[in-house]
Amino acid sequence: MHFLFAVVLSLLALPSVAAEPEWTALKTKAGISLSYRYTPELEVKASAFYPGKPESFLLLLKDTKSVRRWLKQSEDAKLMDGSTEHHWKVYTRFQSVWPVSPRDMVTCADVLKKENSLLIEITDCSDLVPEAKNYVRIRDVKAVWTLTAKDQGFDMQYQGSANPGGELPKWLVKQLTLSSLRASFVAFKTELKRPAYQEKATQATR
Repeated sequence: MHFLFAVVLSLLALPSVAAEPEWTALKTKAGISLSYRYTPELEVKASAFYPGKPESFLLLLKDTKSVRRWLKQSEDAKLMDGSTEHHWKVYTRFQSVWPVSPRDMVTCADVLKKENSLLIEITDCSDLVPEAKNYVRIRDVKAVWTLTAKDQGFDMQYQGSANPGGELPKWLVKQLTLSSLRASFVAFKTELKRPAYQEKATQATR
């Protein structure tokens, strides 16, 4: 009996492992699925299927001149010195939409190739650029794009989170983040059809 009591006490003393927060899924529209959760920061996830080759998305992501066409409220973006084919650094600025102040962010992207997929890991590189006057810096950016080749195209999945900075209410951050993410996935359907991305992607895989 004393032994059993000791075992129970030892089990109670073990640290409990917190369960992963569950994802809340939104209604799928135009083949685009979205979901979110708090961990405790807002984390979002999206997926969709696109025709073509995964490499076409790499070309689009590196083409900073195209950012205003697919990233909602973006003002401009530039590829920074030291960028390479599989590692690049980008400085992005966002226009203000009341009541949100203008934002900027500095990110690094690393490309990892697997058998039938590409992984693009996005990390925060804020230390590379001093904070700009009149801009609130977006920090703690963490995201992964997973591009998986299929017979007629590729599946694209995104999962990420960031600290938008400032004193914004959680409901507003969620609303703006999810609407922006959905808008980007819709815009990709048009952008990825551009001949420049399709042709160069085909050449890159030969």
